[in-house]
Amino acid sequence: MEITEGENVMITPNYIVGFTEGEGCFLVCLRKDNRIELRFFIAQAIGNKPLLEEVRRFFGVGSVYQKSNVEGKLSAYVFEVAKRDEIYEVIIPFFRKYRLRGIKAKSFSVFEEIGIIIKGRQDKRKLTSEELNYITNLRLGMNKHYGSPGAEKPLAGWERATTLMKHNPSS
Repeated sequence: MEITEGENVMITPNYIVGFTEGEGCFLVCLRKDNRIELRFFIAQAIGNKPLLEEVRRFFGVGSVYQKSNVEGKLSAYVFEVAKRDEIYEVIIPFFRKYRLRGIKAKSFSVFEEIGIIIKGRQDKRKLTSEELNYITNLRLGMNKHYGSPGAEKPLAGWERATTLMKHNPSS
């Protein structure tokens, strides 16, 4: 669904849940300094920037930015929430209330559990090696989507699809 500037889109909680099932990603990043970052994002083709802006307005947090163009790939826009407070106060409560029902539910469950473990603790003290190992093992099960090809790499499916569209524009 491509929308144009100024076109009204009705964004509802159920729309967000469905959109996330199809296009969203819950990501847990382990930084070199052993800090954990939680990120939620939805990526879309360049023409769908207005839709992502509507999603940002719906949540009242996050940002929309253009993903850098990789050689041979089409450009994309990304709605992303990466600030911990916004994850804890907006994203996690939203998906607790409006449950994912498909394969992303497992990724959200792990995302939420890791969020509970790290909430408010990284600023006061570093995570223990046991906590880091536990989190590392938990996140191994995220974004697997029951064997979907490339699901271990967020945006992989979108990148494959845009490459196919670029080489076969009649589809």
